[in-house]
Amino acid sequence: MENMNTDLKEIIAKNIIKYRKALEYTQAELAEKLNYSDKTLSKWERAESIPDVITLKQLADLFGVKVDDLLSSDSVPLENKKDNSSKGVKTKTIVAFSILSQVIVWAIATVCFTLLTIFEIDSNIIHPWIAFIYAMPVIFIIMFIFTLIWGNKYLQFLSLSAIIWTVAVALHLSFIKVFNYMFLIYIVAIPLQILAIVFFFLIKTNKSKK
Repeated sequence: MENMNTDLKEIIAKNIIKYRKALEYTQAELAEKLNYSDKTLSKWERAESIPDVITLKQLADLFGVKVDDLLSSDSVPLENKKDNSSKGVKTKTIVAFSILSQVIVWAIATVCFTLLTIFEIDSNIIHPWIAFIYAMPVIFIIMFIFTLIWGNKYLQFLSLSAIIWTVAVALHLSFIKVFNYMFLIYIVAIPLQILAIVFFFLIKTNKSKK
């Protein structure tokens, strides 16, 4: 039984290495897509441990093969790297839509700035440049949404942090003449930032232990 388990670990390890290299993933890239640490993936590839059933299914889906192919010593080869091509197309599409969305937001902000300037809105009520201040959190919200689709945890964390602080800045500058203590908004932002850090690193820690 022990020999069978050892053989299965080695078979899975060889297949993960083969398919990963065929799709030109680094260990870190593949681990990130699975929400595991690269150390865990390295253990799989060294046949020191094996993924659970759910993760095997995720691996099979990423590689474009069946779970049986990961468990078989006669696994099928990846012929034309279709999955790799689709990955490249998907990434380019996400980046293109992200950039386009940001350009649209800045364009709207520019129009608002121009209209506020033309109509000479009382600067004691609102400054025309506030349009660009409000554009910043909107842009980071868009970035956060796209990083959720993209699956990049680090960019998700950075985008979320940027949302917290740009919203704080926008509120501060908007109501600074109305409320004398609007700087306290940054004190509210601090625990939100701490929660984001704790949540992000808790996920990474839990995954690395698996």
